[in-house]
Amino acid sequence: SMSPELVKLVLIGGIILIVGAIGLRARPRDALLLIENPALGARAMLAMFVLVPIFVIAMTWVFPFDRPVRAALLALAIAPMPPILPNKEVKAGGDADYAIGLQVLATIVSIVLMPVMLWLLGRIYGDVLTFDPVKIGTTLLTTVGAPLAGGMMLGHFLPTQRDRLAAAAGKLGMAALAVGAVIILVAVWPAMGALIGSGVLWAAAAMIAFALFVGHSFGGPGQGNRGALAVACAARHPGVAIALASTAFPVDTKAIIGAVLLYLLCNAFLTIPYVRWSNAKARQPES
Repeated sequence: SMSPELVKLVLIGGIILIVGAIGLRARPRDALLLIENPALGARAMLAMFVLVPIFVIAMTWVFPFDRPVRAALLALAIAPMPPILPNKEVKAGGDADYAIGLQVLATIVSIVLMPVMLWLLGRIYGDVLTFDPVKIGTTLLTTVGAPLAGGMMLGHFLPTQRDRLAAAAGKLGMAALAVGAVIILVAVWPAMGALIGSGVLWAAAAMIAFALFVGHSFGGPGQGNRGALAVACAARHPGVAIALASTAFPVDTKAIIGAVLLYLLCNAFLTIPYVRWSNAKARQPES
């Protein structure tokens, strides 16, 4: 069996490569798209980092979930979007520049907002805040912020090779994530099985359905951008969520990883039909 540290390195390497690929594809004006259009950007961030967390806080407040499940859902609600999105978002009919602009803005906002939200959750629950927001900020900067900026700089200096480099880095990164994910799945499969009865599946489904609905309502103009924001709202960075929740409750690490992976499976199942519907709708002329 591979050591956990090695698996972690493989996963982090994969994420860095994928984020670098997004940076390579991003033109600086893509990144500025949502800053130039502040209302669009603000609506997107409100959907992603205010409404979804409020929904999850309310849900975990009303229903008595086990601690690891609650920790995992709350961590997912405040985690930034994963770096795997642009392809999936563009498939939802969105403009590539909106998708990339969303990625860049959400990354910056999550790095700034996360410590604030963690403090808030600590106030609400009294037990969540036993970990270091600086550490989480550093994780986000190293795995998302730095490779994004690096990719954008590299793309600027190598304009002719940027797309080829981005494709190669993206493929390599996805392969690394797939390998890491399989190893982790095998390791936590028993924990996932044990969780199935704990309500985590319907809670994850409710959270994803709400996120898709909110993203769809707040995205725009145009069906494509609605689709992109809906997908972005539902998709959350599993690595950040696991790091957040398991640092708060080290005892529950296996159950937390299981819950986050169940969320990912749920998200794949629920997002695919939404993306199909969104694409079909995007192809119709706007009425």
